[in-house]
Order: sequence, then C-alpha cells, then structure tokens
Amino acid sequence: MRIGRLMDVLEDWSRWMKADSHRLGYPSKTSYFSSGGESTSDVFEDMIGECDNNNIKIINACIDSLIKEQKEAVYYRWLKGNKPVDYEVNLDLAMDNLMTMASRRIYA
Repeated sequence: MRIGRLMDVLEDWSRWMKADSHRLGYPSKTSYFSSGGESTSDVFEDMIGECDNNNIKIINACIDSLIKEQKEAVYYRWLKGNKPVDYEVNLDLAMDNLMTMASRRIYA
C-alpha cells in the first residue's frame, strides 16, 4: 500500500467518524438485486462503496490497536481536539504502524 492510498482511507475514516449515524451499520440498499434482473449503472458504484466501507472498518480496527499515544495523535490529526504530547513523533510512528497493518489487510 502506498502512503497516498492510506491517506485516502484515513480521510474516508475521518468522514465516517464525524457522520451522525444511528443506523446500526446496515446498508440503506443492497447492490446484489436490481429490478427485472438487469444490471443497473449503480451496481458498480455500490460495490465500490461497499469496498470503501470495509476498508474504513479495517482501518478503524488498526487505529484501535495502536498504543494510546499513537491513537491520540491519529485522532488529533483527523478528528481534532486537544493536541497530545509529542504529537509529531507519535503521528509518524502511528503512520508507520498503520502502513504496515493496512498493507496486510487492505488490498485495494
């Protein structure tokens, strides 16, 4: 995984974390069925969206597995709040760890 791709996934994660959702994680529609058995133009977009949502869940689990200081640095960088002690060092370490973990778990 390249750093640019990791940054894209983290931006998606940031939007997901900031979203006010009370839906229990169920999709609003399914991409597997279309009326009359025909393929619709939205099926591909739905599949990409589903893949992006899966990547967000994976990166969220990776962030949760970081040590506290690194996790706080990631939260500060993408979600704001109070700036943690040794922010820059911990963010660099967190990005290295996320790159390693995400490379094993995110394929696209």
